[in-house]
Amino acid sequence: TGADRRRLQSAGLAAGRVPATLVHPTAVVGADVEVDAGCYVGALTVLTTHVRVGRGVQVNVGCTISHDVVLGDFATLAPGVHLAGAVSVGQEATLFTGATVLPRVAIGAGAVVGAGAVVTRDVPAGATVVGVPALPLRRD
Repeated sequence: TGADRRRLQSAGLAAGRVPATLVHPTAVVGADVEVDAGCYVGALTVLTTHVRVGRGVQVNVGCTISHDVVLGDFATLAPGVHLAGAVSVGQEATLFTGATVLPRVAIGAGAVVGAGAVVTRDVPAGATVVGVPALPLRRD
């Protein structure tokens, strides 16, 4: 999880270690893309332009990250996640396999987006959304 990566990176920094940033050679990284320390960008991922990837973010295989996207520290994108333009993903948020987020949508810190969900509106911090369109998960 993002929280686990945060703890590990903090412990490493305290011990004088420098976090590695790994970008697979088949990833496409466009102009004005900033990838912070301790990140992983997987194979066949595309980051277009004006993208900011925070510390310790994990962007798995085959993701597409469109223009003007901000990924908060220690966020996790599972394989095949697609983010349209001007999306923001909060710290330690997790988007599962095949999730799609439409333009100008914000995913709050610690939020979870279920596999295959299509997010059409903002997701509050800590919320879990699933489905098409993505709706809050009911806990009966």
